[in-house]
Amino acid sequence: MPALAAPTEALPALPADPHTRHILHLLDAARRRMAEVITFLHLCEHTPAWPTTPTHSTAAAIELRAATVALIKHARRHKCDACIPGRMRATLLLAALLLDLWQNGKHHVQRPDVYPATLAHRAERLFRDTAGWVTTGDPGRLLGQHV
Repeated sequence: MPALAAPTEALPALPADPHTRHILHLLDAARRRMAEVITFLHLCEHTPAWPTTPTHSTAAAIELRAATVALIKHARRHKCDACIPGRMRATLLLAALLLDLWQNGKHHVQRPDVYPATLAHRAERLFRDTAGWVTTGDPGRLLGQHV
């Protein structure tokens, strides 16, 4: 194989289990949405770094959970002049909803016969609608009036 045609980077291998793949897709969409919200809210410079790597593996999902917990701790405890309380409350709410999505997804992957995917879907819709409300201020998003 010529040097120019040789692959330069290996793509990450996706998990074989369809339940895991589906939940990782939901978590990656939530990670991207949370990054947009954090950027929109203009939080202080002390805010923990949000992961930018795609959530295509369980290791990345565990890293996402750790970043979410760090963001929750920051939103609860951090007080400085640059912090706006309403923005910190919104960050705390969204981080808690993301943690709920992570937990429901983990339960579905571990025991799909007991925990249906609808629980993870419900948590994802609640997170998405709340993130939309935080960024737009439109209460119709919380009422399910916007897609």
